[in-house]
Amino acid sequence: MPANLPPTYYKLKHQHEAAKTDEERLSLLEEMLRIIPKHKGSEKVVSDLRRRIARYKKDPSEKGGKGSGKRSHSEHIPKQGAGQIVLFGPPNAGKSQILANFTNAKPEVSPTPYTTTLPMVGMLQYENIQFQLIDTPSIMSDFISSTVLTLTRNADLVLPVISLASDNLLDDLDMVVAFLDEADCETLETKPVIVANQLDAAGAEDRLEILKEFYAEGFQIYPISAETSVGKEALLQEIYRALDILRVYLKAPGKAVEHDDPIVLPTGSTVLDAAIGLHKDFAEFKFARIWGPQWHDGQSVSRNDVVYDGDVVEFHL
Repeated sequence: MPANLPPTYYKLKHQHEAAKTDEERLSLLEEMLRIIPKHKGSEKVVSDLRRRIARYKKDPSEKGGKGSGKRSHSEHIPKQGAGQIVLFGPPNAGKSQILANFTNAKPEVSPTPYTTTLPMVGMLQYENIQFQLIDTPSIMSDFISSTVLTLTRNADLVLPVISLASDNLLDDLDMVVAFLDEADCETLETKPVIVANQLDAAGAEDRLEILKEFYAEGFQIYPISAETSVGKEALLQEIYRALDILRVYLKAPGKAVEHDDPIVLPTGSTVLDAAIGLHKDFAEFKFARIWGPQWHDGQSVSRNDVVYDGDVVEFHL
C-alpha cells in the first residue's frame, strides 16, 4: 500500500538533510511526523520517524556512546546521491582503501592504525546512480567519537567493515555490533550486512569460514577485496536492495526515454511522488502514461498508483 506522502513532507525532508544542529533536526522530524497521513501504507515511515525522534530526545549523557563523555558538537555531512552510506569499524579493516578504490576520493591509505582522523566523502557509482560513501575514524573498544556516532545514526545505511587479515575478527565484529546496538542504528533492525574486507590477504579464506560458522545465521556476510575489487558488484547490489529505493525514468511526450538521470524514490512511492521528484510544479500534472513490466505500455495511471523500479513515466501538464 503506498505511503502517499504530501509534498510538504519532502520539503521538510530536504531541510532535515541540510540541518546543521540536532535541535533543528529534531524540530523538523517532529513536524514531519505531525503532517504525515496515518494509515497502513505510512506505518513504516511513521515508525522510522518516531524512532529517530526518540534518539534525539535521549538524555545527553546517554547519547554519546561508550567513553565519549559529554556530547559535543559533531560534524554534519549533507546527504548527496541516492543514499548516504557510512563505513564503520575497527582500525586496519581497510575502510579507507574501500573509499579510495570504489570512489574518486583520495584518502590516506596506511597500515598504521587510526590514520583516518576525520570523515572523508566519495561518490560511489552504481549503474546510472551514485551513492555517497563516507569513511570514518576507527572505533576503539572503549571509545567512539561523537562525529562518528552522529553519522551512523543519520546515515541511510551503515556498513560495518572488518578485516579477514585479522586473527581478532570475531572480537572486532562483537565490538562493532555492540556499538551499533548502543547507538540504536537501523542497521541492526534486519539481518545486517557485514563487509569482510581484505579477501586477498594470506589466510583470509580460512578466517572467512570461521566467520561464517559463527555469524552466518545472524548476518549477511559480503567478502570483498578493496585491493582487487573482488566482491564489489555483489556488495553494490546489496547496498541498492538494502536502501529500499527504486528508479523511475522520464519520457517527454514525443521524445525518447532519459535513461541517464533517473528519479530515485523510496520503494512504495507513487506517480505523484515521481512527479514531485521531477519538479514541484509537476505535482499538478493533468495525466500521466507509464511503461513497465507491471503495466500495459503507455497506459494512463492515476496520481496514487504505485511505481516500480525501472518504470518509465510520461507527464502531461
